[in-house]
Amino acid sequence: MHPDSTPHPQPTASAPAPTGGPLVSILTPSFNQAAWLTHNLESVSCQTYGNIEHIVMDGGSTDGSVEILQAACDAVTWRSEPDRGQSHAINKAFAASRGEIIGWVNSDDAYFDCRVVEDVVAHFVANPEVDVVYGHCAQVDEDGRIIWMIWVPPFARRVLKICNFIGQPVAFIRRAALTDPMLDESFNFSMDYELWLRLDLASRKFRRIDRIVAIDRHQANRKSVTIAQVMHADIARLADSHDRGYPPGKRLLSWGFYTSRRLMGALLIPRIPRSLAFTRVHTSKWALLRRQLSRKKWPDDYTPESCRA
Repeated sequence: MHPDSTPHPQPTASAPAPTGGPLVSILTPSFNQAAWLTHNLESVSCQTYGNIEHIVMDGGSTDGSVEILQAACDAVTWRSEPDRGQSHAINKAFAASRGEIIGWVNSDDAYFDCRVVEDVVAHFVANPEVDVVYGHCAQVDEDGRIIWMIWVPPFARRVLKICNFIGQPVAFIRRAALTDPMLDESFNFSMDYELWLRLDLASRKFRRIDRIVAIDRHQANRKSVTIAQVMHADIARLADSHDRGYPPGKRLLSWGFYTSRRLMGALLIPRIPRSLAFTRVHTSKWALLRRQLSRKKWPDDYTPESCRA
């Protein structure tokens, strides 16, 4: 616990789950991301589905995150203490959780709107054979402006072996499909990709729902920017350990996937509401459409002006 923190709710695995549908546990690892932690908490607390526990494992932040967590609603349980990294934080949160359905949303990410969990649970209930439900994503900048829409295809094992097309915040998993610990802590970047490949090797059933589920935050301190070399090392390991590889026609498959993702993402733009779960939308749909259909390399070329009218 942070030395200046006051007593707060602690995660527990023994308390009975409330009634009213399956309990959903949202797991959030956090470390010095106070700039976006409030958005994350708001996107969970606003959900229309009532049977949710939100467990935040903070790694000992010193940037005001602890004070934000102290002020959070009673549905948030948290600890602030040193850990061994993001995977360890998720594993601690998973061990403390009780939900039949598990969501994982990092502290700089958030759910797209306030009906996400309700729609996901309805799909799980209607399809008891499904183990993983995932959807589309919107990438936003540090201030919440939408950069581009990330369309996600229906599940295809061949495509999964080429690239991780299931973003971590857009996925929900049945607890029965997971092991404890949930993540392999030897992976410092591609722990979500390792999990999808492991679940696929175990013949777990994936299902895409055709709705925008979450936002992915593009910001200067994200790991894909600061430790890109770790990302490449993790992905290289998966080729040997999880049957990841490049099947015949890899270049054509990759080109087809990324081209279709960009074009199909344009069809998601009309679905963007005036407000997200945590902020009003400050993005011109017409400017976003032009950007979505451009041939520029993005999101790295992004400027706020490029998504304004």
